[in-house]
Amino acid sequence: MSRFTILMYHMICSPKTTEEAKYACPPELFDQHLHTIKESGYKPISLAEVVAHLLSDKPLPENAVVITLDDGFEDNYTNAFPILQKHGMPATVFLATGVMGATNKWMVGRDFPERKMLNWQQVEEMNRHQINFGAHTVSHPKLSELGDEEAVQEIIQSKQVIEEKLGQPCDYFAYPYGLFSERTCEIVKKAGFKLACSTRSGFNNIERDPFILHRIEVYGTDPVWKLKQKMTFGMNDASRLFPLQYYSKRILEKIGL
Repeated sequence: MSRFTILMYHMICSPKTTEEAKYACPPELFDQHLHTIKESGYKPISLAEVVAHLLSDKPLPENAVVITLDDGFEDNYTNAFPILQKHGMPATVFLATGVMGATNKWMVGRDFPERKMLNWQQVEEMNRHQINFGAHTVSHPKLSELGDEEAVQEIIQSKQVIEEKLGQPCDYFAYPYGLFSERTCEIVKKAGFKLACSTRSGFNNIERDPFILHRIEVYGTDPVWKLKQKMTFGMNDASRLFPLQYYSKRILEKIGL
């Protein structure tokens, strides 16, 4: 059974605060990450290939991996885009459409500095070069705390705006903060999306609910060894001792101890 991994990044820039460090991956480290992914035998694929696999059982390459970036920060264009092009890797950026060309106002005031978001001209250019775009609501709310009508507006409007701006279907969605409910998933399905990404860690295969795909969160503080460990074990956290603990437990289980 084909297994695929989805990685989740946010900002590709040097962090300005301690709080931001988790979500801001410096460009030079992002470059190292992508180099490591290729050198380790992983095969970067697009979410379009994931859709074809989930809906039509189209085979995926061994060690398939998808790169995603949440929110739509301007540094995704200025920093991430040229690095992705350098390595010839596709990616998907999930856009909070109500802040396009503005700033990350939902983060400011929580020890996060103000950051510029992508504008539509940048999005259109990236879209011509292997970068796809999915919806991440309009204003980046906690969907699980909204009433049905508000949630419907946030989800559907973000999809419609992207389709109008790019002139093509918007098939992918990501839940802000990773928060969703059974009702939220149903709204996303009815809106016409083909898949949705959560922030639950782990691997994916054809048996995974396409509207609760799992992703591995890559932190801006993750050196290469942590990225490799996260991708090997399908988890968000990594430690030097984990592989020893993991394999020791497996050995003890095999010998019945």
